[in-house]
Amino acid sequence: MAAKKKSKGAGRKTARERVEHGARKPSGTRVWIWVAIAIVVLAVLVYLLLPKNKGYSQSDLDEFAKCLTEKGAVMYGAFWCPHCARTKKRFGSSFKYIKYVECDPRGENEKSELCLSKGIDKYDTWEFADGSRLVSEPTFEQLSEKTGCPLPRRK
Repeated sequence: MAAKKKSKGAGRKTARERVEHGARKPSGTRVWIWVAIAIVVLAVLVYLLLPKNKGYSQSDLDEFAKCLTEKGAVMYGAFWCPHCARTKKRFGSSFKYIKYVECDPRGENEKSELCLSKGIDKYDTWEFADGSRLVSEPTFEQLSEKTGCPLPRRK
């Protein structure tokens, strides 16, 4: 007698049998949760990585940065400082016009003794001609108020 040939999938339970025996139904909910998490993570990354000076005319940013320096504004910071990095990013290529003092002795063109003598212990610290200070990523509006420099125009 010929052996019975097993059909493909023999021994497998149907979806109904799996449900009846307590097996979990495949769920699309988990997929949507992962999709939502991925979208949130992507949105946060895009926000953090986009340049903050978007929307300003480059020539106006140049003039704003030059004016800040002419009015005696000085930014004290450190090469490893995340606040300083964000401030530099907001100015973009116009940051070259900002008077910047590197306070970490390991940094390029460091002036750590000057920072110590002025009591600079937080970064970024902006000091103005009148001796007043702003700490930790002041806005363009705050810098404008302290110096009288006109704000850069939006595109």
